[in-house]
Amino acid sequence: MRSYSYVVFAALLGMVTTVAVPQQVVPPPPRPVDGGASLAVTMQFLQTRLSELGAIYYAAYIVDNATGREWVEQVGVETRGVRADAAACRIEYHLKNTTDGKVSYDHDEAIPLHEVQSLEVRTGVQHRKRLDSSDGHPTWDARMDPPLFVVVIRRSGKDTDWFYFGDEDTASRVARGMVHAVELCGGGNRDPF
Repeated sequence: MRSYSYVVFAALLGMVTTVAVPQQVVPPPPRPVDGGASLAVTMQFLQTRLSELGAIYYAAYIVDNATGREWVEQVGVETRGVRADAAACRIEYHLKNTTDGKVSYDHDEAIPLHEVQSLEVRTGVQHRKRLDSSDGHPTWDARMDPPLFVVVIRRSGKDTDWFYFGDEDTASRVARGMVHAVELCGGGNRDPF
């Protein structure tokens, strides 16, 4: 904390005086905003970036290492109707998945941010491998064209959400924004061990 006295200023000005005046306390500068952007700003960023996803299409070249069988799947992932509600700490969106032209999933989704336990950015290949393994196909490997990146959001219980991106930078920025929003909404893994 800075403080100044009249005697010091008088001496600097070349005055000859010994009269002391009580020190004045200068308040410290305001603290910088801690914790980053506000929840409203963060949620607007997430809504904008997730709304830009639209439909992403890719070819998955799959091989079953146990049998040697190979095949190709044409996959589409469409994210639309994104609404990031700061007041409710909730992200709503509609997800539609197609495989070889057939709809495999077409539902409204919602992510209550206080329920989010963890987030991860994976390559599309890593994501596909985990999905295939959890579906009982651990011997399947896939290559994707074009390469993709996936933000995987795990909530309490068994619920998991994911968003596909065409580039790693955008996926990482969205993941960082999502982590910040989750922290502001009281989510995250609070287990100290």
